[in-house]
Amino acid sequence: MKKMISMLLALVMVLSLAACGNNTPAAEAPAVKVEGTMEELLNKVVEIQPVEFMGGTMPVDLTDTSEDGLWMIKNYTGLDNADSVSEAAFFEPMMGSLAFSMVLVRTAEGADSKAVAEAMKSGIDTRKWICVEADDLKVAGFGDVVMLMMVNSDSGMTAQSFVDAFAKVAGFDPAFVI
Repeated sequence: MKKMISMLLALVMVLSLAACGNNTPAAEAPAVKVEGTMEELLNKVVEIQPVEFMGGTMPVDLTDTSEDGLWMIKNYTGLDNADSVSEAAFFEPMMGSLAFSMVLVRTAEGADSKAVAEAMKSGIDTRKWICVEADDLKVAGFGDVVMLMMVNSDSGMTAQSFVDAFAKVAGFDPAFVI
């Protein structure tokens, strides 16, 4: 009888270990990927949340390490360099002094999206335009994509409305909004 109970307990233990063996710890689980280029995603956001000005989507050349190239990276993303991102694009007004900037970056493999987002928020200049300032700023993380959205609240637009539109494009809510 003792042998039968011992064998039954051993079998239960083996089965319980086998059942746990396929679980991947959260730290090792693959990051959520948002499909599409940053330019395509920005254009989809503007389709969902239209703007009342003529705007344009442009990529940021992350390979340009000249003084001008680094200025572009800093001006649009708030980052000092492109080490933590693999792709970036922005949507801004084509003319005029309107405080509006929507930026998407895809984080580099292994980069911490929230750390990238915090660096973007602390590094961006909300007064980069002549005579106007963005006073509504949100930075949100959607898997491997970080969105920086800033606008002047007097414009009738809100940063949150664009974050919500990107959530519809991505197909899920942001992991964080700062």
